[in-house]
Amino acid sequence: MIYPATYDITILQNSTWRGEFRATGERQQIDSIAVAASGVTFTADCHGLTAGTKVVLTGSGTLPCGMSVNTVYFVIASGLATSTFKVSATSGGTEVPVTGAASGTFYFASPLNLAGYGIDADVKNLTNDTQVATFVCSVTDAANGAFKVEMAPSVSSGIAAGRYGYDVSLTTSGGDRYYWVTGTATVQRTYSRN
Repeated sequence: MIYPATYDITILQNSTWRGEFRATGERQQIDSIAVAASGVTFTADCHGLTAGTKVVLTGSGTLPCGMSVNTVYFVIASGLATSTFKVSATSGGTEVPVTGAASGTFYFASPLNLAGYGIDADVKNLTNDTQVATFVCSVTDAANGAFKVEMAPSVSSGIAAGRYGYDVSLTTSGGDRYYWVTGTATVQRTYSRN
């Protein structure tokens, strides 16, 4: 299953807007993050992960220095139990070296393989559902769920200042369509046109 997200954006008229995203599934909350000299241990009840599984961390707060959200990590055999796991930056690699502490709410998820998926993103009027613009979408790393959504200045200059709705949908080769990101697109007027 693909988990939708809400993400509000601001588009400046006559400018480029670009967003880079990672589609994930099977998201689960991390109960705790323990940082020790040997590395980081994540706790999540009955996580179901196996050594070599790819995971992406998301959420808000502070991760230990040396780790970041929206990065693909690999579960390692060391420290792997029913409710705990550790990660490496590479497949078959060693534990990620870190310093500092962790605080906040975090999740782990599996990156979705986008091979064969189509991506579509549009901006629509909130009052009458009229389409006012289309983004150009491209997959940048299919195996790890990464894609890019862009709007050129020639498109953004044609949108009146105001609030709009937008969404990004992912469609499988079999025709199943998922709305992955939705939100409000605020278009702001710009003054210099050169």
